Amino acid sequence: MVQKSDDQKMTDNKFFNVNRRRVLQGIGAAGVGTAITSTAWQAKTTVAAQETDDDIPISTQFYSYRDTGLSVPELIQKAAAAGYDAFEPYSVGANTNVNPILQAMDDTGLEMSSAHISISAVEDNTEAMANTFSQFGTPTLIDPGAGPDDWGDEAAVIDFAERCNAAADLLAEYNLEFGHHNHDSEFTEIGDTTGYDIFAKNLDDQVQIQLDVGWALVGGRDPISFTVDHSTNVRSLHMKNMTVDPQEFTEIHEGDVNMRAVATAFRNTGDTDYLVFEHDAPGNPLESMQIGANWLEKLNQPWQPGGICAIEGADTHPAKLYSP
Repeated sequence: MVQKSDDQKMTDNKFFNVNRRRVLQGIGAAGVGTAITSTAWQAKTTVAAQETDDDIPISTQFYSYRDTGLSVPELIQKAAAAGYDAFEPYSVGANTNVNPILQAMDDTGLEMSSAHISISAVEDNTEAMANTFSQFGTPTLIDPGAGPDDWGDEAAVIDFAERCNAAADLLAEYNLEFGHHNHDSEFTEIGDTTGYDIFAKNLDDQVQIQLDVGWALVGGRDPISFTVDHSTNVRSLHMKNMTVDPQEFTEIHEGDVNMRAVATAFRNTGDTDYLVFEHDAPGNPLESMQIGANWLEKLNQPWQPGGICAIEGADTHPAKLYSP
């Protein structure tokens, strides 16, 4: 990528500071207290986290816009106009012409937060993949849903976790990280836990989990408690909303996932890289892109005693959701 001048960098920094405060800043999320065990440590952490003024970028998965006919560079332009900080492609690979993408990134200031790439591609073509994606910075390469044939087979789940650990080791040599994205089958019960919980417990710290909160809920797992239980590895969320019965994809604010609660929990559990908006079956993809950005932006401000502007019912200070 062409190196930016100091003036361009200052402009970029101003853009991010003005337009993108940390998404989970001061969110009032009714219901979080019932989903997370109340402890004095959490109460203290909640106050500190909610009252800081750090930035957490928001990204969007380009699979949501696959039916628009737009190229990756064109979608980058659309995402920037909608208000996103970053993007997550699913169709970029070792043979992709990177120059138009780099130009669009340079024109807009957007970064590549991560990319969906199969674990087999990482294993079979590590150097080529690393050389391609290193040109975009340090995006995390995330497998979009591979796994054992049966997530209810504990031994197979552990074997797959070890495979992910090995893939992460391969990419670490190129200063890139590896991660995994879930659907619903990962939450097959094994005794009193799930396959994905066992998977997470057997991951090295460097392996990221990109938790798809909609699929987690459909799979029967509370995305809030999963985020808390595996906070070391859960570094980004797919902010996808769904209904459980019937199982349908919805706009970010219309499904069964309490997005305010999920976002608050994620904000308070430790290292957080990105919130990634996704809608698997939008009626109007570009309109959905804007709705996702607008909704996240409404949460992108410090808590106020009168509630969060434009968020109905968001009038509870997050610290009050936890008791010592």
